[in-house]
Amino acid sequence: KAHGGEAIGITEPVPLYMTEAAGLVNKTPEDFSEAIEEGDDVSPKVLRDTLALYQDKKVAALVYNSQTSGPQTEKVADAAKSAGVPEVPVTETLPKGEDYLTWMGATIDSLADALGK
Repeated sequence: KAHGGEAIGITEPVPLYMTEAAGLVNKTPEDFSEAIEEGDDVSPKVLRDTLALYQDKKVAALVYNSQTSGPQTEKVADAAKSAGVPEVPVTETLPKGEDYLTWMGATIDSLADALGK
């Protein structure tokens, strides 16, 4: 929990168990992440508010589901890239050929690297 209280952004709720256990604070509007999880469009205001997190550098990392994407999540990823905010890919399912501990360990290592350990 070296980064406890640090702000992050997400594209959908997939990483929340991990990030909350690490003491990180999700700043993404719930309306954004829930809509993305459900496959729904996000309102223009919610998208603007979400993009502002990256443009204004209010989050230390973007933790995103690499197994799904769409125009709105791509805009968020582009905003993170443009602002120099590190991106941390996560997956919903165990990658083929990996065991659970290796998979989670690699994800945690990626997050720690993005946050500068």
